[in-house]
Amino acid sequence: SEADPNYKESADIKWNFTKFLVNKKGQVVARFEPTTSFDVIAKAIEEWLNF
Repeated sequence: SEADPNYKESADIKWNFTKFLVNKKGQVVARFEPTTSFDVIAKAIEEWLNF
C-alpha cells in the first residue's frame, strides 16, 4: 500500500526516538531528533502552550 501523503516525510526518520510536538488538532508542529536536548523540547512545548 502507498504511504499517506501527509506522512511521507516520516520516511526520513533516522531512529525510533524521534519526537513530535502535536497541536490539539493533531497536526505536527515540531519534530525533534533523538539528539535534541530536553531543554529545547521543553521550551518548544512552553511556547506552544502560550500560543
